[in-house]
Amino acid sequence: MKRMNILCLCMTALLILGIAGCGAEGKDNSTGSSPVQESGEREVSGSENENGDLGAGEIAADKQGSADAGSESQSGSSNILIAYFSIPEDVETTDAVAGASIVIRDGEKMGNTEYVAKVIQQTVGGDLFHIETVEEYPLDHDPLVDQAADEQDENKHPELLNHVENFEQYETIILGFPNWWADLPMPVYTFLEEYDFGAKTIIPFVTHGGSGFSGTIRTISELQPGAHVSENTLSLSRNSVADSEEDVAAWAESLGLNVTEIAPDNSGDTVADAVADPVDQQILYLWEEGNMPAVTEYTENNGNYADDPDFRPYMVTFPVPEGTEVKGAVLINAGGAFQFRSDQMEGTPVAQELSRLGYQSFVVNYRLRPYTQEEGALDLARAVRFVRKYADVYGIDEKDIAVMGFSAGGILAGEMLLNFDGTVNGSALDDSYVPDELDGISADAGADGMIYSFYGRLSVASTDTDKFASSNLPPTYFCYGTRDPFVGEFEECVEALKEAGVPVEVDVLEGRPHGYGYTEGWIPAYDAWLTGIFENN
Repeated sequence: MKRMNILCLCMTALLILGIAGCGAEGKDNSTGSSPVQESGEREVSGSENENGDLGAGEIAADKQGSADAGSESQSGSSNILIAYFSIPEDVETTDAVAGASIVIRDGEKMGNTEYVAKVIQQTVGGDLFHIETVEEYPLDHDPLVDQAADEQDENKHPELLNHVENFEQYETIILGFPNWWADLPMPVYTFLEEYDFGAKTIIPFVTHGGSGFSGTIRTISELQPGAHVSENTLSLSRNSVADSEEDVAAWAESLGLNVTEIAPDNSGDTVADAVADPVDQQILYLWEEGNMPAVTEYTENNGNYADDPDFRPYMVTFPVPEGTEVKGAVLINAGGAFQFRSDQMEGTPVAQELSRLGYQSFVVNYRLRPYTQEEGALDLARAVRFVRKYADVYGIDEKDIAVMGFSAGGILAGEMLLNFDGTVNGSALDDSYVPDELDGISADAGADGMIYSFYGRLSVASTDTDKFASSNLPPTYFCYGTRDPFVGEFEECVEALKEAGVPVEVDVLEGRPHGYGYTEGWIPAYDAWLTGIFENN
C-alpha cells in the first residue's frame, strides 16, 4: 500500500537524520540562493532535515474560503487569482512551533502556503482564494496524515466549502499547494475539476519536504488540458519559509503580471487622423469617439467584464528595428475566450519577436464581452485598413498584410475574413455608424494564422465549405498541440478548408496543450511559411 511504503521510507529518514517530528503540509520555504532549474522552476531550499513530504504543523490564519480581504487589490476586477490550499494543525508548545511549517507575523500564525500566497499578492496584486472543504480535516498530526493517505487511496475528491465568483474574469491562476504523498492534495483535484480553465494560464507553486513538485505539474496539465501551465514555477522547501519573503517576491516579480496595460492617453490619437510612424511605437484608438459601430448596449460593468463601458479599442505598433529587412506586416489578436486579452503570452511577446524577424507588427486590443464576435471583428478590420493606408510608409507591399490570432483571437480574425473584409464597413452591422475615408480602404489580408484556433465560433469550428469557398480566404497556417482539447475541431476545420480549395499549412506540436502562446518554438516555422506566402503575392 502506498501509505505503508512511504511511511517506511519516512521512518528510515527519521532515524538517519534524528528528527524529532514530522509535519502535515510537507512544504519547505527558504531563502538562500534561488537557482532557476532547466524546466524554468525556481527552487528555494533550506536544510532538508524533515521526514517526508507531508510536512509539519501548518496553521492557517483564518477560514474565509472565498476571496480573502487584506489587500486593496481585492476589488473584484482583477484578472489574477491566487488560489491556495492550507490546513491548520494544532501546535501548542514553543518547541513545536519552532519545528513546524508555520510563519508568525505580528502575532498572526500562517501556514507556509498561505504565507507564500500572501507575499505573492503583495507583490503582483490579485485576489486570494483559500481552498477549503465542507468536511473539516483533523487538526492533530497523525489523523491528518492518515486521512490524506486514505483520500488518495480511495481517490476521494472532497466537496469544497466555497467557490470562486466570476471565475471567468481571471486570466492567470497562481495555484499553491503542499506536496502530499508525492501528489496534489485531493481538494486541489476538486478545485481543478470544478472550473473550466479554458485558455487561462496556471502558475503553480509548491511547498514540500524534499520532493519538489513530484508529478503534480503533469497532473495539473492533464486535468486542465486547455490551460497553459507555466514553466516559471516556484518550489519551496519548508524549513526556511520564514526567511523566504525576498525570494518569493523576486519570483513573483519575474512573472511580469503587474505590468499595466498601455492605452492611449490622448483622445486625438486615432487611426482616422494619425500618420504612421515606422520607427517609434504608436498607440492608437481605432474609432472616433461617438462613432464606433455597435449593436451591444453596454453602460455598466457588473463585475463580469474585463473592460469598462468607456473602453475604446486600440492598436499598439511594434516597428521593425532599424537595419532589419522588412518582409511585411502582421496584425496579432490575443486570445482569452472573449473574456480577456492574454497579452503577456499571446500579444506583446509575439509582436516583439515578429518585428525582430522583419514584420511590422501590431497588437489589436479588440472589444470583449459583452460585445459580440462581429463587433470585435470590425475592430480588426479597422486596424488592417490603417496599415494598408500607410503601406508605403511601413515599407511593405499592400498585399503583404497578414492577420493572426490565438484561440478566441484567431476566431475573431476568421470572423473578419469571412464577413468583414474588403470594404464592408461598420454600417453593415450598425446602421447608425457614419463611414469615413478609412472605410474606403480594403481590409483584405494576404494570410491568416490560426494558433490553436479555427474559423467558427467559440469552441466550435466551422466546416462550411461553401462559405469558405465563397469568402476567398487567404492561405491559412494552423499550429496546435496534440494534447489540446480542440484537436478534433482543428482537424475538421482544416479538412473543410482543403475541400474548399483554401491553401492550408498545419504544424502539429507533439504532446503540447492549449495556450502555449509564444513558447514551444513555432514562430520560426510560421516565419518561413509567411515569408513564402508574401514572396509569391
